[in-house]
Amino acid sequence: MPTAARPARADIAALTPADRNRYADLLRVAAIVVVVLGHWLLAVVTVRDGRLEGANLLALVPATQWLTWVFQVMPVFFFVGGYANAAAWTRARRPGDGYADWVRARAARLLRPTVPVLALWVPLTAALAVVGVPAGTLRLGTQLVVVPMWFLAVYIVVVALVPVTWAAHSRFGLTALAALGTAAVAADVAHLAGVPMVGWTNLLWVWAGVHQLGYLWFDGRLTRRACTAWWLGPVGFGLLAALVVWAGYPVSMVGVDGAVRSNNSPPSVALLALGIGQVGLILVARDRVERWLQRPAVWARVVGAGAVTMTLYLWHLTAMVAVAAALYATGLWPSTNAVDARWWALRPVWFALLGLAMVALVRVFGRFERAAPPRPAPAGRGRIAATVGGVAACGAGLGLLILGGLHTPGWPGGVPAAPLGLVLAGLALLGVLPADGLSGRRPTLPQPR
Repeated sequence: MPTAARPARADIAALTPADRNRYADLLRVAAIVVVVLGHWLLAVVTVRDGRLEGANLLALVPATQWLTWVFQVMPVFFFVGGYANAAAWTRARRPGDGYADWVRARAARLLRPTVPVLALWVPLTAALAVVGVPAGTLRLGTQLVVVPMWFLAVYIVVVALVPVTWAAHSRFGLTALAALGTAAVAADVAHLAGVPMVGWTNLLWVWAGVHQLGYLWFDGRLTRRACTAWWLGPVGFGLLAALVVWAGYPVSMVGVDGAVRSNNSPPSVALLALGIGQVGLILVARDRVERWLQRPAVWARVVGAGAVTMTLYLWHLTAMVAVAAALYATGLWPSTNAVDARWWALRPVWFALLGLAMVALVRVFGRFERAAPPRPAPAGRGRIAATVGGVAACGAGLGLLILGGLHTPGWPGGVPAAPLGLVLAGLALLGVLPADGLSGRRPTLPQPR
């Protein structure tokens, strides 16, 4: 009711510290929403010979690849993460909080929502294998469900390196960012020359570079002069255009089926250029948007959405799989093998149905994102070792699950025991699996960053 909503919004506004960066919170929410909508748009589902199959709009209609310059917003998330982690780390150092407790606190919010995803899909995949679903279908289908976890596998490593990257920023400033950019270029050159695996090091160089841009926002270098925002955009997008036109980099900022090269798998320096351009646009719009965020009703919605962003991100492809299976496989939805006028006309209905499914999933699983803080780090000299080990185990385990899916023929029930074991061990070392189970608690206003 309206009379009940106004006091709640006023309370949220009153509880928000005056120095909180509301714009950073909005950008984090907006980035996740754009990722979700982009994935839902790019999915082209068909039924052939009674089998549900998927294709990518970017491959079927190559002209749409330019849309990825808008929908590839993971640079925005890493940029905001750099700002948030710089604020949190400098604040934690003042009272003398330890590195281990700081990383565990950051990991709890990020990694805890993965537990219900795995708890649902691992036994479900095993059951589908028992009833005769082909192994290849299970592997590809579950890869789709868990692929959003790539972000967590990379981001938790970037978080664990914050003391190092922040120290480099504090001492060297722009030189630290330039060093990461140089490493990304070198990795690209080596990758194109055929050196195996080196291109995947850009998971660190590229994303840590965009994260480093967030440090420049935190210390004021990007906002000290109004002209900075206006030249960053042209520089970033100009560099990106040059890479595409003269250096042969793909137009698409995400992977395209059948493409010879990719800017996403492994990441390329084109994503770093995209990030610079997007940061310029973000900073140009900052003043107007920050004034808008002072409205209690607007800010209340941002806080509410921010409390479930990881849930939205981790479950949005599950929602798509469920809706596609319910509509296409049962014949309730018209199937087409081409992206024609009818396909485009049905997109609003497609988005509405996916949105309803997503609301239901958030209501069920959103409480895990708002759960209790992690267990304190163990006492003694093993605190840091346990924390670093937990980060490494989670990153490696999630990476293996993304590569292989949740079905591994030859294992009992097809369960990928080794990757899952790494993930669970990492979660335990980081205190993300508390002794009282997975019970959530009512949401509170996120702590200021």
